[in-house]
Amino acid sequence: MRIVFLIGMLAALAGCSSYRDVTFLYYPNAPPSDTFPPASAFYAEASRECAKYGMKAVHNWDNYTFDYERVRVNYLCVQ
Repeated sequence: MRIVFLIGMLAALAGCSSYRDVTFLYYPNAPPSDTFPPASAFYAEASRECAKYGMKAVHNWDNYTFDYERVRVNYLCVQ
């Protein structure tokens, strides 16, 4: 029984310290929308999402795809 409890606790702790990130996928040529933040507000939105877990947002990478003319912006949540 102790081994089952130990494995359960280790699994719970591993889940709490897992990798968190915030990703935005947008089309630069699309008309502005009230439901989606503009590209200039991505960092502020990512900071709010990471703050829910007591973390800070750090810009990780941008991915430009030419087939669908879309951009993916990724922010990591770090301690």
